[in-house]
Amino acid sequence: MGTIFQIPDNPSVGELQHLLTTCSNQIATLTDLVATYKADAAIKTTAFKREVARATIRYRHDGTAAVVKALVEIDADVIAAGNECDNAEAIYGLAKAELDGYEAHFVALRKISELRKTEMRSFGS
Repeated sequence: MGTIFQIPDNPSVGELQHLLTTCSNQIATLTDLVATYKADAAIKTTAFKREVARATIRYRHDGTAAVVKALVEIDADVIAAGNECDNAEAIYGLAKAELDGYEAHFVALRKISELRKTEMRSFGS
């Protein structure tokens, strides 16, 4: 992740073909990664919820509902599971944003290609 993809101001037909191919390949790669990261985030979210439930049971006799909630929030296992969940969600979000960016570039490249086709037809007439 993190590769900078730029469309030149006036790409040639060959550059457009290369950019479309590169963009398509990157979309395919990122789609697989995003699916993996999404699954990982879901697994870690479930693990976090389970850890909260365990801690709630562990502290259920330690006072009022507000005290139990506070104890659950500061429980070391809950904090660790929450951090893992947050990290997985952040990675998924970044990968999804990068995929969205490549998809937007792909659409732009297709539009530029269509404009070039139209230009070539009008010059050929």
